[in-house]
Amino acid sequence: MGMKTAIKSTVGVLATESLAACLQKAEKYEKPVANNTDPEDLHQMRVQLRRLRTAMQVFAPSLVLPKGAREAQVAQVARKLGKQRDLDVIGITLQTQFAPDLPDGERAMLDKVRRRLAKRQQKAHRRVKKELQSKRYKTLKSALYKWTAAPDCKATARLSIDAVLPDLMLPLVSQLWLHPGWLLGTKVTRGTFKPDTRLSVESVDALMSDRSSTLHSLRKQVKRVRYQLKFVSEHYGDRLTADLERFADLQDVLGALQDSLVLEDFLAEWRSDWAAQLPTLKSLLLDSRHRAWQQWQAHQAYYLTTKNRHALRQILLVPGAAAPKAKAKATSTKSTKAATAAPAQRSAQASKTRQSRSKNTTSRQSSPSPQSSQPDNNGAASNDN
Repeated sequence: MGMKTAIKSTVGVLATESLAACLQKAEKYEKPVANNTDPEDLHQMRVQLRRLRTAMQVFAPSLVLPKGAREAQVAQVARKLGKQRDLDVIGITLQTQFAPDLPDGERAMLDKVRRRLAKRQQKAHRRVKKELQSKRYKTLKSALYKWTAAPDCKATARLSIDAVLPDLMLPLVSQLWLHPGWLLGTKVTRGTFKPDTRLSVESVDALMSDRSSTLHSLRKQVKRVRYQLKFVSEHYGDRLTADLERFADLQDVLGALQDSLVLEDFLAEWRSDWAAQLPTLKSLLLDSRHRAWQQWQAHQAYYLTTKNRHALRQILLVPGAAAPKAKAKATSTKSTKAATAAPAQRSAQASKTRQSRSKNTTSRQSSPSPQSSQPDNNGAASNDN
């Protein structure tokens, strides 16, 4: 069924505009990525492709996308870009974060690592360039542009976006809350999961080594939720701002943990005794990882708290620029004033909290779960005392 309506508040219009915007922004980076002059270009193109995939997933119940322009095709292109991006991040991290603090001997040794890395980057870039010139990518673009010009949608695309936003958003958020990554490195006290802040450095390293894919999977789910929240944020006023900021910070922290493991794997491929050859780098890498782990635990504690999860659910349940006002019968003048003042006080406090978080937000850094050492507790240390 073709969708002719131009009503901006429908599911179909929001979906079409979201897909078109992501595709246009991704295409803008094609030439810079092909020229390979700035790693940021490839990163931004990859971000837009991931956002495109998320939009396709969320709006899938209402869309009939052409065969050559579906999520699977977008994922194939994004994977090619992802391999080069991983190598770019290794190079940036070595150059900016670690090299300045290395002694001369280790810096000379690091030059050998970087030469090996440069060869891998060149090979990965050739594959990216080939992908951008491929029939698959050209078909993806042309088919999707043709679709956005005359969208083929199901009947549900005509529904008011405000009426179905909770149904679109809550499944994605539910997947996030139920992700096993939240329980990594936790302890159980009186039936409540909390981060185990007494884990030794060795225990953290072992946990990261054994369950890194779990945290990486959690990070990808955080990104999906954040991207989709941004797609629909205009329908909630500023009520999603605090969670969007927090999810962005969490994504950066989990990214730092993942980047440290990817770097360590690359060094191990270079030389099995790399830690002995580069002891200062090894120490700096572990220190950086453990700082990121502590930051992760702060986010983990926040989102393991039931009221914080419930708060986001409640916002998503009721679209609108402002939170709905509570209705209550006033039995006296005093109770009437109290009932009227309470929402305003909560709103003022929320505003102060957002402003405080905004001032303290750090700048941004640059997707089958393995068995746990304690499989009966999802990687958590049981402690009921």
